[in-house]
Amino acid sequence: MPSEIRVRVEDARSRTAKVGVTTPKGPFELHVDANVDVDRSATPWLPALSVVAMRLHSDLIFSDPVDALALSNLPHAQRILRDWYPRRYSSVRVEADEVAGSDAGSQRGVGCFFSGGVDSFHSAIAASERITHLIFVHGFDIKLSDVELAAKAEAGARNAADALGKTLVVVRTNLRQLSDKARCLWGTDYHGAALATVAHSLSDHIHTALIPSSFQEADLHPWGTHPDLDPLWSSSAVRLEHYGTSLTRTEKIAFLARNDVAMDNLRVCWKNRDGKFNCGRCEKCVRTMVSLRAADGASRTLPHRVTPEAVNRLSLSGTGTLFALENLNALRESRVRDLELETALERAIRRGRTRDKVLGGITRRWLGMTKG
Repeated sequence: MPSEIRVRVEDARSRTAKVGVTTPKGPFELHVDANVDVDRSATPWLPALSVVAMRLHSDLIFSDPVDALALSNLPHAQRILRDWYPRRYSSVRVEADEVAGSDAGSQRGVGCFFSGGVDSFHSAIAASERITHLIFVHGFDIKLSDVELAAKAEAGARNAADALGKTLVVVRTNLRQLSDKARCLWGTDYHGAALATVAHSLSDHIHTALIPSSFQEADLHPWGTHPDLDPLWSSSAVRLEHYGTSLTRTEKIAFLARNDVAMDNLRVCWKNRDGKFNCGRCEKCVRTMVSLRAADGASRTLPHRVTPEAVNRLSLSGTGTLFALENLNALRESRVRDLELETALERAIRRGRTRDKVLGGITRRWLGMTKG
């Protein structure tokens, strides 16, 4: 008999949504807090908790009603995740009373998730005529405990929102407390569902949420956000839209290099050494600096010069190797030629490809020995 995850909406203030969740991993109290009123129904929790249920091979049972359209979309979303990751995810039963949604879209706006990074800045500027709100989330890439870094990142997001004429919505959530415990892989599996839960929490304010794409259309592959998957997290109140597959990451950076708002506030770092906004040394910082070099641009939030030595220190793998190859092609096609930097990138890419082959073989052998 399959195990169960039970979800119960709890009383909360107007700017906090809260649920009690009983799982095979123990009880959890999850929350979404914002600087605006939030939807306190069960519907917003469906995307994030359904992926956790699939990972734990557990039925998902809601004590409170859930939007009918969101429930009808769910089997299709489950099928995609199961087909992508058959060893990690299984289709599960979801039990909830249905509630018909109402569309009050004319009085609401369009939100865009905004971390201050390349993909979100590109979406915020390229789709600026549509967008009314930028959505900054604390608790996803920045830990809830890292209050100092979150404050710096929020300040950058607020500067950008003010300059672009958008309303900044600030959200704090502990969703990752459960998903990490359930071993949902954030990048490849889960972050799209988590973003969808936040989007539905803001249904009083937006009717559409843009999820910035990580990859160009030609490079799409199974990933937590994807144009085939994101729309399936929609409800009658909020539509999810995957945005920005027409450009590579390097092309997005070239687009942003001519925009002062982006260059003044760009935040790409995933290491944040010494609490810095951008450390200037990690793989993501260095790759971004190379792209800016190719575009003859400079961000005020990153070191202006990238050296071959910094590139030589990179330990690339997976998508990092793909993005570095984009960097190399951009440098070769640029009027800003830097042969030493190109040579360093070539070496880093060769090492990355070798590493991917070795790790790919290990992963295939590991998967052959495991079933969950």
